[in-house]
Amino acid sequence: MVKARSSLSLITALFLIFLASPIIVKAESQGNDYKGITDPFGDPSNYEFSEDEKEDKEFFHLGRYLMLGVDLGLGLYTGGLGKITTPGFLVGGKLLYFFDKSIAFEGAIHYTRQTKTLTIGTVDNIIDTTLVPITAGFRYYFETKNAPKAIAVANPYLAAGGGVYMRSETVLAGTDAAPASTNSFGGYLGGGAEFNIYRKHIYLGVDIRYHLVFFPDEDDTYDDQVEPGTNSGDYFSTLLTLTFNF
Repeated sequence: MVKARSSLSLITALFLIFLASPIIVKAESQGNDYKGITDPFGDPSNYEFSEDEKEDKEFFHLGRYLMLGVDLGLGLYTGGLGKITTPGFLVGGKLLYFFDKSIAFEGAIHYTRQTKTLTIGTVDNIIDTTLVPITAGFRYYFETKNAPKAIAVANPYLAAGGGVYMRSETVLAGTDAAPASTNSFGGYLGGGAEFNIYRKHIYLGVDIRYHLVFFPDEDDTYDDQVEPGTNSGDYFSTLLTLTFNF
């Protein structure tokens, strides 16, 4: 009788363990689920969001929400202006604000100083020229999840926008003329790449852009003393960038 009772107790215990095992396994499975990097502005109680939303949360957690950068490179005019104006160093800074991992707003200001040699009749006029572009636009970063590693680490993007191009000219030698200043509207189109060089907080990049600028004196020929188109042209910039991620 005692033996039968012991056998019955053993069977009952095994049966209860069998019923409890799915609950234990399920609890362990839920506890081991990967929940991704949590929202930096709060710890959500559940993770039932889409894959894209999760990627954006992780992207912003790593800091690419607001970025400040400095630029150094070369700027040169195109067309007739390119023939009479020397290339010049271009320096400046920018601010980036990310709406999501693909779209970012960009505001920037740059400065360059160059020398223009304008021959009017038989007189060579040496003109000191400064250009200050103040621009705003957007960047589009490509999805690189399934791209080759060489492309993925480059963080390639396209850039487009517009702004005001403030130019000042002072005659250093030649015809006696007062300094002149113009404010011209224009737009730009370009692209670049950014390479992470320190813990996803500092990026080294390259940026190339073509600036279509509507200078007001493009058609000036100075009473037919210079060839038409001498003062026409746009602007081209190529920059090395250093961007800090907050």
